[in-house]
Amino acid sequence: MPLQYKLYHCLEEEHQDTITSLAFSSHGTFLAVGSLDGKLSLWSTLSGRKLHVVVTGSNAVLSIIWMMPSENHLLCGLANGVVISIHIDDCVTVTGFTAHSSSPVEYLAVMDCIVVTGARLEVFLWNHEGTAKWTQLAQILPPPSISVNHESEVIVTSLAWACMKYSERTLLVAYLHHGILLWDAIKVKMAHFVYVKTLVGSMSVSRDGNVLVVSNVTTGFNIYHLNDSSLDGSMLQPSNGMLVPVAFIHGGQAVLGGSPCGKVQIWDSTDRSLLGTLMHDSEYGVLQAHVKSREDRFLIATGTCALEG
Repeated sequence: MPLQYKLYHCLEEEHQDTITSLAFSSHGTFLAVGSLDGKLSLWSTLSGRKLHVVVTGSNAVLSIIWMMPSENHLLCGLANGVVISIHIDDCVTVTGFTAHSSSPVEYLAVMDCIVVTGARLEVFLWNHEGTAKWTQLAQILPPPSISVNHESEVIVTSLAWACMKYSERTLLVAYLHHGILLWDAIKVKMAHFVYVKTLVGSMSVSRDGNVLVVSNVTTGFNIYHLNDSSLDGSMLQPSNGMLVPVAFIHGGQAVLGGSPCGKVQIWDSTDRSLLGTLMHDSEYGVLQAHVKSREDRFLIATGTCALEG
């Protein structure tokens, strides 16, 4: 029997601007939502009730990640280069520090106590232990330019951890014009570099670290084998130059992709057949999506962006 997806909750009337980031807690109990309006909202996935709101003033919330396996500790990257650490107990405690002095923190990734921040061309690794202690471990330099991109701006578009043949702690850094860099966090050096012939808007890596899916900014989504960087196939979903999300779901058996036209689509990752379309009741683009397994349910959260033009 094919999987069935249905609308579970519609979380409205809190944010007044583009949804920039979505993240489920480790057990799928909570959903954190960030927006350009400078607010982080926290919702119960069971009841759909809003639980907390953190207001950052005029600083847009651009990225969110939970400190796994915690259900009460998450990090947010802000437009002013600050990372805030939020602890939720009987009350909400917020601390923060400046991770990037002149660039917005658009991407976050975490493995154990190692936190990675991505801000334009900068990628920093931090050790985060305790409530407010942050120690910089390394800075990842951009990959070398080649003839087709040597005049292009270096822009980070995605971060992901994976256990791969290079290292059990391999960090993948996607760049809009400069391919994908694989960083060995144990040896603290670049392990490999994957050049792709498309612009990379976002990426997701399979659990076994062997397969990569890329949102290519123009025609849709491409699947690559990481062992030899070969292209396995594509799913067509024009993104009109937007950085739409993509993610492996259902243990890597399917791919979830956003769009600039108010919907998300799900494809079989093997034969790339379309499995389903989830309509977001909006005229805006679905530019944020996040997934989480919870008991016998599989949760997908989507958020929209007002498209200019």
